[in-house]
Amino acid sequence: MGRGGMSCEMKTIRCIMVLFNIIFFLIGALLLALGIYVMVDPRFQKLKEFLPLNTNPGIEKGLSYLEMMAIVIIVLGSILLIIGFLGCCGAMKQVKLFLTCYAIIVGLIIVFEIAITIYFIVFQSNFKEKFVPKLQDSIKNTYEGPLGLMGSDGPKPTPVSLAWDFIMYNFKCCGVEGKSDFDGTIKWNRTNPWGTPSLPETMAFRYPLTCCPLQNVQPDWNNLPVDQLKDVAYCAASGKDVYETGCYQKLVDLLNSTRTWVIVIAVIILVIELLTFIFTLALCCRHKKDTIYYSS
Repeated sequence: MGRGGMSCEMKTIRCIMVLFNIIFFLIGALLLALGIYVMVDPRFQKLKEFLPLNTNPGIEKGLSYLEMMAIVIIVLGSILLIIGFLGCCGAMKQVKLFLTCYAIIVGLIIVFEIAITIYFIVFQSNFKEKFVPKLQDSIKNTYEGPLGLMGSDGPKPTPVSLAWDFIMYNFKCCGVEGKSDFDGTIKWNRTNPWGTPSLPETMAFRYPLTCCPLQNVQPDWNNLPVDQLKDVAYCAASGKDVYETGCYQKLVDLLNSTRTWVIVIAVIILVIELLTFIFTLALCCRHKKDTIYYSS
C-alpha cells in the first residue's frame, strides 16, 4: 500500500459501514411502514379510543397514546432512513460532512437510548400507579355498554365505551384490573332486555356482555358480534363465567411474552450503533490524515 492509500483494514471497515447502513435504511423503511399501518389499521383505530391522553369527558380529545406511539415509530423510521443514507454515502464517497453528521446523530441516539432505558428501569413501578387509575376513570365516566349498536332507540355508545367492548371481547378480559372496575359506572344502563321477571337477578347486568365468553366466535377487531350477545346475557347478569383477568394484566402478559426478543434485538442494535460510531470516527480520522498528506 502506498502512502496515503487506504489499507485493507480501512476498506473492510468501509464495507462493514455500508452493510450496517443498508440494514439501518431497511429497518427505517419497515418502521415507517409500521407507523403508518398503526395509524390506519381498524383494530388500532379501536385501541386509540381505549388509550386517550386525557380521559376528562369535558375536554376535547386530542391524540391518543397509540397515535403518539405511531408518530414516534414514524419519526424513528425517518431518522433511520436518514442515518442509512448519510452512512452509506459517507462511507462510500468518504464525504467528511456526511460522516460528521452521521457520527453526531448516532452518538445522540446512543445517549438517548441509554437515558430511556434508565428511565423505564427506575420509573417502571410508577407507570402502573399513574396509568391504571386513568383507565379506570375512563370506564367509570364513559362506559355505556354495546346494546346501543343493536338498533335500539337509545343513543349509540361513545367511541371510548365501544373501544372497551372491543378490547374485552378480543383479549378475553374484564375491566382494567378486574370485573369490579364496573361497579361505579355512571352512564351505563344496566337493564337486561332479555331478563326473566321470575328471576329478579337476571333483570340487570352486573358486568358487561363482552366480559363473558362467546362460544364458537372468533375475535374480530372490525365488528362486535352484537347478534350473539343475547347468548351471554345470563353470564353478564349473574356473574357466572365472567372473565376474572383484567385487561391491564393481559397487556402486560402480551408484552412479557415478547420481552426476551425485544431485549435481544435492542442489544444487537446498540452493539451495531456502537460499532458504526467507532468505525465512523476511524474513517473521519483517516480522511483527516489523507487531507494533511495531500496538502503537504
